[in-house]
Amino acid sequence: MVGISVAAVPAPAGAITGADFDPGYIISDAQFYASTSLAEADIQSFLDAKGPVSCNTPQHPGYTCLYDLSFPTFDKPANPMCRPYQGASDESVARIVSKVGIACGISPKVLLVMLQKEQGLITDTWPTTGQLATAMGAGCPDTAACDPAQKGFFQQVYLAAYYMVRYGMPAGTGPGTEYTSNYRSNYRIGEISQILYKDNNPDCGTRSVVVRNQPTASLYWYTPYTPNAAALTNLYGLGDGCSTYGNRNFWTFYSNWFGNPAGITLAGVVPTRIDGIDRFDTALKISARRSVAADVIYIANGYNYPDALSAAPAAVMGNGPLLLVPGDTVPAAVAAEIRRLTPKLIVVVGGEAAVSRAAYDALTALAPTIRRDGADDRFSTSRLIAANGFPTGATLAYIATGNGFADALSASAAAGYRKAPVILVDGSASTLDGATAQTLATLGVTSVIIAGGPVAVSAGVEAGLRAIPGITVNRLGGADRFAVAAALNRDAFPVRSPVYVASAYNFPDALAGAVLAGSQGAALYLSPTPCIYRSVVQDFITIQAPAVTLLGGPAALSQGVQSYLNCD
Repeated sequence: MVGISVAAVPAPAGAITGADFDPGYIISDAQFYASTSLAEADIQSFLDAKGPVSCNTPQHPGYTCLYDLSFPTFDKPANPMCRPYQGASDESVARIVSKVGIACGISPKVLLVMLQKEQGLITDTWPTTGQLATAMGAGCPDTAACDPAQKGFFQQVYLAAYYMVRYGMPAGTGPGTEYTSNYRSNYRIGEISQILYKDNNPDCGTRSVVVRNQPTASLYWYTPYTPNAAALTNLYGLGDGCSTYGNRNFWTFYSNWFGNPAGITLAGVVPTRIDGIDRFDTALKISARRSVAADVIYIANGYNYPDALSAAPAAVMGNGPLLLVPGDTVPAAVAAEIRRLTPKLIVVVGGEAAVSRAAYDALTALAPTIRRDGADDRFSTSRLIAANGFPTGATLAYIATGNGFADALSASAAAGYRKAPVILVDGSASTLDGATAQTLATLGVTSVIIAGGPVAVSAGVEAGLRAIPGITVNRLGGADRFAVAAALNRDAFPVRSPVYVASAYNFPDALAGAVLAGSQGAALYLSPTPCIYRSVVQDFITIQAPAVTLLGGPAALSQGVQSYLNCD
């Protein structure tokens, strides 16, 4: 498990430098445990692309490249480390790597990098039988011969993944736990470990390293050395007599092939989650964070967004939550939450097509006063919500398109925090409509923020806003909905604000969550389902967010988002 020679590590153009290597955080949990990050076909394509043109060369006749090789595999029963593996008479390298990764919960990217850093097999032009038999260096200590029982390509790949999981098992939970990092004092998470530079050579010394996560600890259990300054200074070459290269090469190959293995993460802040069994229950869970009575409760249709987009900042202004209903009924759980909060007023958002007369009538028994903020269309409903929700006026207003939900939702938390309405316009219109201009004048608005770029809210609408006497206009846009949300948050929220994250592609969780975020002075960011953009996490770092909360269940925001798995 010592790692290959440095000659197998070519430096690409625009290469990383040794200064980027963090010995305490070699790879993130999200990257390490992403067992489905590459499908079998993707692995095969990777092997084809990275492998040599041919291994059967005049200099080395008769050899087969890794991308063309296949091996017999055999059944592995389930154990505390891995799920069962069903063997076959002949399986390609890509299939073995894929199946082992899924069985043991280890990223196939990690396994591919280990194949390279141990024996150079990904790019080798003449892989020998001996190399293949000890492909991962599993059972091959630096001070003794390899264990014959652990030889064989399939066995090596499986055992490498098995060990990586075993090293992270708590003591007493599986066979071989005397070797786990939680059992011995070595590599305890969050504590200083003295890690050797080379072998057991006391003259080379050790480096004090605070190991920050389990995957990094597992890599040190597998290859128990850290690169010294000489190895990192000459990142793609030789260091000095005290240099070792295994973990350096792991990090280097991963970085050059798949991007920074550590990704970007907000160290010390583990995201929590507010989720329910469905969108209605999630809104209730969000509302349940309130420990005091509400002055007002806004009720919106959980299946259709247009009428409700302006409701979140109005709910913040009125000191109450926003709850969702199916449209034609009031679920018992929603009624129970209303009773708990004892509001003075219920505001039903939208016309009878959004929240039916029967649902409205059922709500009348739950509060002393009820009203409906609904008009002819989403735009007039938005203006009505602003007028009723901000009866004393507002000096600031956000303008967003009503033809989509993302920018308006991103603006809602910021608007709620700044006691400003969100007013919807037809973003595709060539001019500003007179009704919106009149609403701004009635409210006493002197400053407008346009949420989104010209594709969302046209230059003509912007020009119409700028033509209104006494109003200053600022557009906060970006290349996509994620960038728009980030720009709005950076403009509104101070350093050390907590953050909420909601799905960028569905509105219900963000709609209810924007009220909670706005009332707490917390930013609301958007994310795709499987991962979170580095730029978003960098924002978390920049503002020193003390807490990150996901809105919705894993179907909306996956475990990858919760583990800071970077999209890019």
